[in-house]
Amino acid sequence: MPSEALPADRAGLAPLLLEIFGSPDARQINGLGGGDKLTSKAAIMGPPTMPGADIDYLFAQVGIRHPEVDFKLNCGNLTAAAAVYAIDEGWVRAEGDAATVRIHNVNTGRIIRASVPLRDGEVLEEGDLAIGGVPGTGAPIDLDFAQATGAITGRMLPLGDVASVIDVAGHGRFDVTVLDGPNLIVLVAAEDVGMSGIETPDQIDGNASLTERLQAIRATVAELVGMGEYWRSRAAPSNPMLVAVRAPCDYQAYTTGEVIPADSVDLVCRQYSTSATSKALAGTVSAAIGMACRIPGTIASRYLRQGGAGEASDSSITLGHPSGTIVVRAMAHRQGREFVIDQASIQRTCHLIAAGQAYVKRLK
Repeated sequence: MPSEALPADRAGLAPLLLEIFGSPDARQINGLGGGDKLTSKAAIMGPPTMPGADIDYLFAQVGIRHPEVDFKLNCGNLTAAAAVYAIDEGWVRAEGDAATVRIHNVNTGRIIRASVPLRDGEVLEEGDLAIGGVPGTGAPIDLDFAQATGAITGRMLPLGDVASVIDVAGHGRFDVTVLDGPNLIVLVAAEDVGMSGIETPDQIDGNASLTERLQAIRATVAELVGMGEYWRSRAAPSNPMLVAVRAPCDYQAYTTGEVIPADSVDLVCRQYSTSATSKALAGTVSAAIGMACRIPGTIASRYLRQGGAGEASDSSITLGHPSGTIVVRAMAHRQGREFVIDQASIQRTCHLIAAGQAYVKRLK
């Protein structure tokens, strides 16, 4: 959506997006939403307002069952779409075999670098990249989130250490890694929260005692990192996003029934946020997990396949999620007492589906 056609402030933008998407309604039948948090998202595009950026991109997670729009996060899938939009609209010249797009994510104030393949001066859509949980294949768009650390809290390790023990009222104590990359994640060991780590999203969401525990951990971390007011003001807050991890093992893909063999993944993950389990890992969350895998002592590095961890490693990391796998290329190094992320990149695909106008009722 071009920014000039929409209200300039988020308070005015939110009710308009709810109307466009048909929320609140579980099926969103009176709007453009698809009844799933993965298909209830918007990207508002405009000219760059940050030095060194080619385009501005504001992300909105539109509530489905609740009449709220969350702007306190970013989305990897729509980051790829933002890069393509920048080229199609002439903000970035389409020359050579690939175009580099520097995307200013307005939500977080960070720049993400995208490399978009080209052919004959246009975005190349056809390719062989398959993404778990996404039908078909496409040309790979590289997204590097290395410059997006501290996007939510301002610090990559907002609790000050690679791992911490937190007290969660009514549930006990848990070892966690809280890492703020392109989104804020809380890493826990699946076994510590009563999970096998290979549950389907339906199995997790249908377990009331488990989801209560996961929500309580998220709420506790939100308070600890100074996001308590945000958390309490929302029915389904997006951040922090909880990721339960376990060592590689065989499991069955949620969407296809295909067996994902243990030797094909380096870490198995399940993501829980906005009061529901994700059917696949979010791109931004995948990048953040990759960052954590390259920092010794984190919960992710403890369960990573032996030989996969290490600050200077340039090897790819394959993460297993309910619908398949995703590859993250991550590198980090220590600088004094801090860690610096050199690379945290993923690949997405993108193609134009439609262009047109959305009609909405007059809002009061």
